[in-house]
Formats: sequence, C-alpha cells, structure tokens
Amino acid sequence: MSYAESTSVPVDRSRAEIEKILQKYGATEFFYGTSPKGEGIGFVYKNIPIKIGIPMPKTGSDRQDQQERRRLWRVLVIALKAKLELVDSRITSFEDEFLAQTCLPKASGYSTVGDWAKEQIGTMISTGKMPKLLMAGGQE
Repeated sequence: MSYAESTSVPVDRSRAEIEKILQKYGATEFFYGTSPKGEGIGFVYKNIPIKIGIPMPKTGSDRQDQQERRRLWRVLVIALKAKLELVDSRITSFEDEFLAQTCLPKASGYSTVGDWAKEQIGTMISTGKMPKLLMAGGQE
C-alpha cells in the first residue's frame, strides 16, 4: 500500500501546505513550476537554493494520473515536514538532508548536486577513479 494512495487532497492545497511548512522553518523564497516532464518546487533556505522535482504520472488513465499526482504531492508534504523537523531538532543538518536537491551554478552544466553525482557514480564504478571536484564556474 502506497502512502496517501486514496487521498482526495487537491494539489493546490498540498502546495499551499508546503509553502506554509517552508515559511515556518525559515525558507525565504518559494516557487513551483510545471513542464511536460513533471512538476516541482524550489525554495531558498539560508541562501541555499533547493529544487525538488515530481515526475508526471503516465498510467494511460487521466483519472489514475490525477490520483497519483495528488498522492505524490502529499508524499512531498510529509517528506519536507520530516526533513525540516530533523534539521530544526538538530538531529541532522540542512545540507545533509537536502544535498542532492541543492542547485548548482548554471555554469556547472548541471541542475543539482544530485544530477552531477548520478553521472559521477557511474563513472567511478566503471573506472574505479574518483571524479573531478566541482569547480566554481566550471574551471579546473
């Protein structure tokens, strides 16, 4: 059984709840967006830009896709609450909880640390070598 699989909470209500949660824990900026690939949110916390994507469901049934979309937004609500409470309670750091979703400078060629790391992990495994470190502005 998937979390919130039968939720009737509309996506806009989940987004509003997320914005309220982020404000409560000190985020200074918030945005959300959509594209053919999916939806997502972004926010800034202590000058750290964060981006979290939600893949667009494609089951072939509009009704099922809308249900899955509502479910995924509810999953994001609970995940953000948990992560931010861990940080607020000093169990872990913000950087540890949101490392993969941290945005990189445009010049790096990658969107987030996670996007960069996924590629590097494959290279490390296949070559047995450590990747080049991230450099400011893509310089070496």
